[in-house]
Amino acid sequence: MKAFKTIVAMAVAMLLIAPAQTSQAQSKLSKVANVVSALTSENGRTAGKALLGLYTQFKADGKLDFSNQTNLSNLVQLASSVSGLKGATKTTDTSSFLSGLISGSNNLVNSGNSTNVLGALTNLANVDLSSIAGSAAKTASSGLLSKLTSSSKTSTSGSSASTDKAASILSGLFGQIGK
Repeated sequence: MKAFKTIVAMAVAMLLIAPAQTSQAQSKLSKVANVVSALTSENGRTAGKALLGLYTQFKADGKLDFSNQTNLSNLVQLASSVSGLKGATKTTDTSSFLSGLISGSNNLVNSGNSTNVLGALTNLANVDLSSIAGSAAKTASSGLLSKLTSSSKTSTSGSSASTDKAASILSGLFGQIGK
């Protein structure tokens, strides 16, 4: 009888554990699917265009100027386009994204520097730029560039720190590209 109770207890435990493990597996698969669907060629092209715009300004001025609405818009667009890299791993297939990135950047990104660029963009994907995106959207809708400039100077330290972190990542990348 004791053996029977033990077997029943183990069976009940297995019935309770199996759905939890299945749920965890489904959650992991869902996250992988979201990463893969975000790493499309179109997202790569959009990121490449934004990266080229930021690089062109950086090369002309020697620094990134995020008080400029065009640059801020390019940063927001770049951050949005690379968001799928946040959950990417070394085994994630990024070939479609890279193909789009190369074409969108007008070959600023190429086979020689694509690994470094992808690494920098992965780092950028881990920077929370949501407050900057919100500011850019409000400014674009109201058309008040001066409001954005003054709000970015008095923004929260988190927003300023995020912009500084993004500028650091991109400046380092642009220094490596050096075309």
